[in-house]
Amino acid sequence: MKLNFLALQFNPLNNLDDNLEFIEGIMDFVYHKKLSFFFINGNPFKNGSLTVEDLEQVEDFLSAITDYNNCTIITAQTFQKKYQLFIQKPYEALEITNSFEFKLNDGKKIIINSEPQDDSRILNVVINPNFEIINTDTLNNNYLFLTQPLLGKTKIKIGEKIWFGGNTEGYLSFSW
Repeated sequence: MKLNFLALQFNPLNNLDDNLEFIEGIMDFVYHKKLSFFFINGNPFKNGSLTVEDLEQVEDFLSAITDYNNCTIITAQTFQKKYQLFIQKPYEALEITNSFEFKLNDGKKIIINSEPQDDSRILNVVINPNFEIINTDTLNNNYLFLTQPLLGKTKIKIGEKIWFGGNTEGYLSFSW
């Protein structure tokens, strides 16, 4: 069974509320795609570090939107001056970590912010807000390297299909 994915590349707006509203709008717009995973480029909530108060608002937002859409949201954000992954699964607590691995059906895996593995059953995901991701030429299999638009370095390869992000905002949906 193939799962549906969406990768969103956007420049964060001026404040937390505007960014949350923008992400919710995108999720509403693509609701019909029945997403399993929604990846968002790094630091989507705030340019800079989230405070503890900000985190409470982000947790409430992510919990509500993932529960309603039955979709896992994966992004990364600076929190307490440290860049960390934010993993929000439906009906579960927000997980904040450095790297993560999902085991899927049929022996497939998604590994996030870990050392990339060149295996056709693995989707390598790197969410990196501040610098270009390198070494994609050494991978022959699946990857999603997601940056902010100002870098213009988002790269996705699923099977034989390859997409490159530009320096504009947008999203790409795919199945794997």
